[in-house]
Amino acid sequence: MLKWLDASEATKQADDAVAEIKKLVPPAELANDANSRAKHIRKLAGTINKHRHKYATTGYNIYQKSKFANRVKWHLRDEGYPDDFIDSLIRLLII
Repeated sequence: MLKWLDASEATKQADDAVAEIKKLVPPAELANDANSRAKHIRKLAGTINKHRHKYATTGYNIYQKSKFANRVKWHLRDEGYPDDFIDSLIRLLII
């Protein structure tokens, strides 16, 4: 039961993903237009693919998957990223 609730690997991966995202696309760089956001998503393609692959192959259970997505979302929100950018990024990371 305790192993099922151990989300330390998922939270570490989330922290790594957020650090890479902040480094590649600081929140101040994001403009309000869709073209700019699409450009930044393309810029993050390598990071997204790396974390998507790790997310898919680690065998996280539903609790750990939820911890990963929730941690990424709230850390990015605290950093000042727009909600629609965060939601798009989360969808790309977990699909």
